[in-house]
Amino acid sequence: MKSSHTRHIGLESANMIAACILVLSVVLLIQFAVSQWRSMWITVAAQPLSSTLQTATGIPSEAIGAQHFDLLARATEELSHSPRMGNSWLREVRWYYRMMRGLDGICAKSFPALSSWAKGELITCSRYAAAVLDQRLNANVA
Repeated sequence: MKSSHTRHIGLESANMIAACILVLSVVLLIQFAVSQWRSMWITVAAQPLSSTLQTATGIPSEAIGAQHFDLLARATEELSHSPRMGNSWLREVRWYYRMMRGLDGICAKSFPALSSWAKGELITCSRYAAAVLDQRLNANVA
């Protein structure tokens, strides 16, 4: 017959396993949500840009770089006063851009591969802001 001490240890083990499963499930759910979110705005960032964007900003679409994000995001926000046009992920992408810029700054010397990846993410953020601005400029012209 098992003692109460042995049963107590068994219950603690079961609780620990349940807690680990819960934590792992939450982490995986967050990872999935972030991946899904990224795929949505990366799809927008990959869209071809019209000449309207270059006319409005002076930036050729093939020259858009990480340094253009703030300009493009500000222009997008200034152009979208209507709630109907305000439905984009720009605020969240700005948050992500700032995280990647910080990561790039931290990793530039110690982890060049990670820094290179972060730089690519920064460019994608700028492309997203350009695509949203281009959509809004074209909607205003139409």
